[in-house]
Amino acid sequence: MPSFLHAGAPYYLDAGTGSMLVQMAVAGVAGAAVFAKVFWARITGPFRRNRPADLAETEQPDAQPQHQPADD
Repeated sequence: MPSFLHAGAPYYLDAGTGSMLVQMAVAGVAGAAVFAKVFWARITGPFRRNRPADLAETEQPDAQPQHQPADD
């Protein structure tokens, strides 16, 4: 019988270790979701008709400045 299945095994998981494992699993899922979103955007980006709004706003040459000086 393997030693880790033995009833008197000195190994245990306390609350701190269990919460760390849960946090690692949640972070892994969140990281994979962000990676998939960025990867999918890079793959499908060249095939889109509409450009993203943030790029369209920054490249407009006739954009008004945010602050208008007051006339004295």
